[in-house]
Amino acid sequence: MLKGKKIVLGITGSIAAYKAAILVRLLVKAGAEVQVVMTPSGKEFISPLTLSTLSGNAVLSEFFNERSGEWHSHVSLGLWADAMIVAPASASTIAKMATGVADNLLITTYLSMKAPVFIAPAMDLDMYAHPSTARNLEQLKSYGNHIIEPAAGELASHLVGKGRMEEPENIVRVLEEHFAGAASTGALAGRKIVITAGPTYEKIDPVRFIGNYSSGKMGYALAEECALAGADVTLVSGPVSLPTPHASIRRIDVESASEMYEATRTAFADADGAILCAAVADFTPDTRADEKIKREKGSGLTLQLKPTPDIAASLGAAKRPGQRLVGFALETNDAEANARQKLAKKNLDFIVLNSLEDKGAGFAVDTNKVTIIDAEKATAYPLKSKREVARDIVKHLSTLFVSLLLLMLVPAGLQAQELKANITLNTEKIQGTNTEVFDVLKTSLDEFINNTSWTEYEFEEHERIACNFSLVVESYSDDGSFECSLMVQSLRPIYGSSYSTPVFKYQDNDVQFKYMAYDRLEYKEDNLDNNLTAIIAFYAYLILGLDMDTMGELGGTEFLNKAQNIANGAQSLGGTGWQSSTSTRNRFTIIDDYMNSALLPVRQMMYAYHRKGFDIMFREADKGRAEIAKSLELLKQAYQDRPLAYLPKLFTEYKQEELVNIFSQGPVKERKAVVEILSEINPSLSSSWDKISTI
Repeated sequence: MLKGKKIVLGITGSIAAYKAAILVRLLVKAGAEVQVVMTPSGKEFISPLTLSTLSGNAVLSEFFNERSGEWHSHVSLGLWADAMIVAPASASTIAKMATGVADNLLITTYLSMKAPVFIAPAMDLDMYAHPSTARNLEQLKSYGNHIIEPAAGELASHLVGKGRMEEPENIVRVLEEHFAGAASTGALAGRKIVITAGPTYEKIDPVRFIGNYSSGKMGYALAEECALAGADVTLVSGPVSLPTPHASIRRIDVESASEMYEATRTAFADADGAILCAAVADFTPDTRADEKIKREKGSGLTLQLKPTPDIAASLGAAKRPGQRLVGFALETNDAEANARQKLAKKNLDFIVLNSLEDKGAGFAVDTNKVTIIDAEKATAYPLKSKREVARDIVKHLSTLFVSLLLLMLVPAGLQAQELKANITLNTEKIQGTNTEVFDVLKTSLDEFINNTSWTEYEFEEHERIACNFSLVVESYSDDGSFECSLMVQSLRPIYGSSYSTPVFKYQDNDVQFKYMAYDRLEYKEDNLDNNLTAIIAFYAYLILGLDMDTMGELGGTEFLNKAQNIANGAQSLGGTGWQSSTSTRNRFTIIDDYMNSALLPVRQMMYAYHRKGFDIMFREADKGRAEIAKSLELLKQAYQDRPLAYLPKLFTEYKQEELVNIFSQGPVKERKAVVEILSEINPSLSSSWDKISTI
């Protein structure tokens, strides 16, 4: 998950700085590119030479190089990075980050950072426990930073307590989990999800209650994963000792089952879905004593219990079309049969079954072993961390919303899924060789692209995506070695017209592969052993994802994740097209840009431009054109956030003719604003943009 990621590592003045060397080595080993930024006091604890040697990059500490005068731009670092880690983070640096005291390069880099920031505190136990430190950390959390909690143990002072910087291996694991979540980042974007977590306490008297052993860890992991996937999360929590796991989560604390019932029903009314993970008490005392019940010698105590409100059944009955409802079942016997009965009885979309019979599953542990059961099948998972289990559940939930998107968001006749590809193979540069292999290759590509089931869905002929794969063979050897260029283009029909708009167009000049006549072309997700099929599968999923993004906001995440997984896994297959560091214009950087959270406005623009703009333009020209102009503001935002990214420029390149035609008429003010945006993003096409101004 860290391969090709650009990491800024901030190191401050702490005895734990020695661990930074291990952290750098682990990050580099995982495939990340690391740029170390140190505070002046940090250099007193560990040598910059050591860190430079391990990272392969010069360590930065001052705003400029006194010898050469070279400026070390904190702004450029903020735009370059995919993540920033401050480890160790001293109390002094934490205070400066919280209050914006920009007196060194590390702090100015933090203040300029566009990417997520992770902070690993390291200090003595009394410093960590001090109210000012706690307040500063809470402030940093409220800004959206991720705090990697320190561990407890023997400290540099030889005291024992909480304050040890988390081990480098665990910090790397946090980053990997973040980017794994980020790989599905957007899968729930725009969705409102309600999650219940923890136990409920049913009071017997002012000091006693009926409860259970639930720690809330599973529900809180689900809340964090949903937030990372872009959802607007409401967490209805029973009494637990856990911090809110993500700054964007709205948390409602309750105590009893009836309080959780009311809060959950209210939140579910305008939500897209709910995950009911709380361990809700089934019964509550019929009456509650106002004073502590005294133990009388020789006498027992009888409690009369009544059922609590059934939250799952209530929400299942109230569920409207399009809402999704997920339940949990903790069973001790006849587990699957009982879970299936609950699934049907409470109108759930799927249920997550775990059993106390499985070691490492259930209450008060950090792992879980679950089976996800829906109406069609049961999928069992091995023992995993609760964070990983949460990721599996969120992925399953997101596929339900993708299915819903296919059924509800796309107009009849325009459910653009699966490919209708036109294949061309140009061999004019090849002389004096057997042409049979080229004819067979073209036929094989045609069958491979058009007959492979790229999705789990079935669609009619008229619903397929029109696309072109044009190969130009640059060189060929009798051993089957090909070097080619490939033009890939996909088109989307505009609702209510005969016009099709280009959704993607790219010239790939680094297509290298081996193919012998009559070789079978086959793609397997878990076995990327063929560069040709990996490249074709990559573009197939990219086309599918981009097309779905035009139909529903962030609707193509499932397929774009597949394209990104191919790019991450295929970097050893040959050529520079997969390499993260060789060019700003290749397959890897296109998908890496597109799935980067900093470039999220580009994905939002795809929906606004096509669905809100083009699809109404042929009915209401002025309104549609205005929506397209408005969508270009999102493209501008993405460009300004990451001006080195290729994606915004690529969009203007394959849309330039269309944009000129769209804005050949309309208000002068609107045309002027569009020209300013396009000229800023891609000044090399100024001759085209000038046509908008002068027409």
